[in-house]
Amino acid sequence: MPRERTNLRYQLYKSQARKQASIAKALLQLPARQDLSKVRFEPIDAIALSAFELWENPLFCWREVAAWKSREPLSLDIAIWFEEQLCGLCFVNPNKSRQRIRIVRLEGRPGDSHPLKNRIGTLAMMVIDEFAQIVGSKFIEVQEPMQGAIPVYTKLGFKFDLEGRLVLAVESKVS
Repeated sequence: MPRERTNLRYQLYKSQARKQASIAKALLQLPARQDLSKVRFEPIDAIALSAFELWENPLFCWREVAAWKSREPLSLDIAIWFEEQLCGLCFVNPNKSRQRIRIVRLEGRPGDSHPLKNRIGTLAMMVIDEFAQIVGSKFIEVQEPMQGAIPVYTKLGFKFDLEGRLVLAVESKVS
């Protein structure tokens, strides 16, 4: 019974993080012609995985996430949509103490441009940051960053710590 309550609590946390990020996206600076009301954050579900199958040359096999989600109930999965187009996917997982949240995978739709090109990292970070604050994490860490992605993460504020990990401190929001 306690495990079920924990799982339900984390389902609520994930939902809250996606909802808060949806509200906060209004503060994001996108080109004037883009309507942010068309951006939405959803779990990675069968619909997202079907849309992923249309991607050309993705870096990761996102079908594995379904198995990870069942083994890691505290994890957060994010499908980033613009209208009906899947533009990005993300999977993060807190460590056992929840002091760190690791970005295990983050990928924008490769190939042809999409309406959120070069903004998937920023949008994903909005949800990840909300989730990190909800669960009380102190740091967000990129697990095994790809060499080409390091400049993107540094633009988002990540820095290498003394142990060589690419991290970003989670700042508490003042209410």
